Amino acid sequence: MNGSESNPDFSVSLLRGNEAIRQASVAAQAFGEVQLLNPDELARLCIVVEELVANLYDHGGLGPLDEVTVSLSRVEGGIGVSISDPGAPFDPWTALPKADRPERGGGVGIEIVRAWALFTSYDTSPDGNLLEFLLPIHWDS
Repeated sequence: MNGSESNPDFSVSLLRGNEAIRQASVAAQAFGEVQLLNPDELARLCIVVEELVANLYDHGGLGPLDEVTVSLSRVEGGIGVSISDPGAPFDPWTALPKADRPERGGGVGIEIVRAWALFTSYDTSPDGNLLEFLLPIHWDS
C-alpha cells in the first residue's frame, strides 16, 4: 500500500518477507524523487531506510509473515520517517553497535543512521515498536 497517489507529501508502505528490504528502498527512492531531493539527499534517505529495515530482519527476529510499516512525509526541516514493526525492541539511538558480522560492516550502518538522521521518538509495547526520526533536508522555498 502506498499513500503517495493521493498526497505526494506522504507515503505509507507495508512490507513483508524476503522482499521487504528491497521494497523499503524502492519506496524511499520513489518518495524522494517526488520530493525532488538532490542525489546526495536521495541516497541518504534510501540508505537510512534500507539499513533500518534490514536490521529488523537481521536482528529483530522478524519472519516472512511479519509486517513492517514505513511512513515517509515531507515536514518542515526534512523528511519525517516512521517505522513500525512487531520485532524485538531495538532503539538505534541508544543501542550499542554490535560487531557480530564483520564481513557486513558490523555496526557501521547504525552509525551512519545516527550521523544522518535526527531522533524524534522510539516506543515499544507488546504490539511492537515505533521509531520516528527526521532526515534533515534544506527545502528551497
